[in-house]
Amino acid sequence: MSVALIVVDMQEYFCSLELPLGRLMAVAAPEEAQWYSEQLAANVVPNIARLLDAFRAAERTVVFTEFGSRTSDGSDLPVWARRHNEAAVALVGERCYPPLTDPSARVIPALAPRAGEAVVTKTTSGPLAGTDLADQLRAGDVDRVVVTGVATDVCVTGMARELADANFDAYVVTDACATPSRTAHAAALQNLGGTFATLVETDALLTAGADSPLRERD
Repeated sequence: MSVALIVVDMQEYFCSLELPLGRLMAVAAPEEAQWYSEQLAANVVPNIARLLDAFRAAERTVVFTEFGSRTSDGSDLPVWARRHNEAAVALVGERCYPPLTDPSARVIPALAPRAGEAVVTKTTSGPLAGTDLADQLRAGDVDRVVVTGVATDVCVTGMARELADANFDAYVVTDACATPSRTAHAAALQNLGGTFATLVETDALLTAGADSPLRERD
């Protein structure tokens, strides 16, 4: 059995304060938006890059997800996302969640998927409602998942909880995820760590010994 790295929604529009979602964050809570942007640059992106290097060197499974609408008007998104889009139109003049065909819906270049690595598109916060991700992981003999990305309290949480419910052993890398609220980030990690996932930092994950999730298991 093996382990997979899942990079959740590290897309251009999630990572830039200049695009509609980032502008909405900045209007709603400017100090938290700035903290989020700084966390991405200082910790999240570099740590995910380190994990990608390690997983690729060990020839482990790497999966990326991208969130957005499959329709041009966003009508296929769940109600919570449509509400966010409505708020964004009112406050910044544009919907904050673009169609998956939009260039801003791609993973940022610093973490770009390589040939052969799966990119799973979704219209939901978690993977199981509208993707075959769990089946893909099982087909690759994966029983453990290391979850990174954004946002900690929404799609990272949804990924870890749903895969844990699907009988995967979930690990969430605390310094490789973020959300535009320090309080929400901490609370989400506390809730995940209490039941659904093992919380781990990047350094500990990469240097762990015999009990590391990166080791192959029979």
